[in-house]
Amino acid sequence: MKNKIITMGNAFRVLMISISLGSCSSQHQSVSNEPLGEEKKLSGPESTDVAFLPNAGAGKQWTIQAKVSNEFNDTEGKQSEKFSRDWHDGFFNGWTGPGITKYTAAQSSIEHGELLFKATIDNGIIKTGCITSKAKATYPLYMEVRVKLSESVLSSAVWMLSDDSTEEIDNLEAFGAKSNDYFSKRLHLSHHVFIREPFQDYQPTGPETWYADGNNTIWSADYHKYGVLWEDPWNLSYYVDGVLVRKTPIAEIDPENYTNGVGFTKPMHMIISAAAQSWRETQGINFLTDPTVTNEEKTVMKVDWIRVYKPE
Repeated sequence: MKNKIITMGNAFRVLMISISLGSCSSQHQSVSNEPLGEEKKLSGPESTDVAFLPNAGAGKQWTIQAKVSNEFNDTEGKQSEKFSRDWHDGFFNGWTGPGITKYTAAQSSIEHGELLFKATIDNGIIKTGCITSKAKATYPLYMEVRVKLSESVLSSAVWMLSDDSTEEIDNLEAFGAKSNDYFSKRLHLSHHVFIREPFQDYQPTGPETWYADGNNTIWSADYHKYGVLWEDPWNLSYYVDGVLVRKTPIAEIDPENYTNGVGFTKPMHMIISAAAQSWRETQGINFLTDPTVTNEEKTVMKVDWIRVYKPE
């Protein structure tokens, strides 16, 4: 696309290509990870921060799950005990990213209470950052992040993925280059279910999966809170700044029956990443020469916190 405006007429072509969106790959392998432990509450956030969520149930409240959450406030940064105990400084199974992306720890840092990713170009490769929770969590849960997207054609993404890479929930997937009038004003709020052999990938592709708020908000211009409520195997709801903006129809969760009729049931890792997504190259993006990538400051993605809540 080379930063040209996408019309609604050809947006559907983009949406059909977006079936390949997300950071999953046939390279994923299953790994063993520790279950959630007893430590649950972090200092700072309170259950009232998510008062907009459905009632947690009689005698319960939405409670922070510490092993899959992080405020990024430790002065030691990535060298802190909590970060090294709870997070991989990369992808949970060693995958290095889609296309010409290469996840590397050198491209991520924790500074002034924020997780930062910055991309660099190195011999035809886009080096960028990714972190993954070591523990996993399952429904019912609400995962929310406060993020300032990068102002580049790279994706800024926050998502969940099962060990076997067959179930994926995308809380946030967005492209912040302000020169692109379509993508800069839209958030991709979607999910995948996969069969790995032979490889098959289902993702809803309707225009409603590309959320625009009607106010011409350019999402990379400021920080926003992005959340997904995984209520049960068949119900996903998306929130932006505490407002419900999308509820995935049950009929669109798994119409191809890739989960054998059970929906989303597998525990998932929390993942924060930036990437050069290959499908955008088919639309005319050259990541190696695009000015929003060659200018490294445009590639900076900032994450204030990630919080995962469960009703307890």
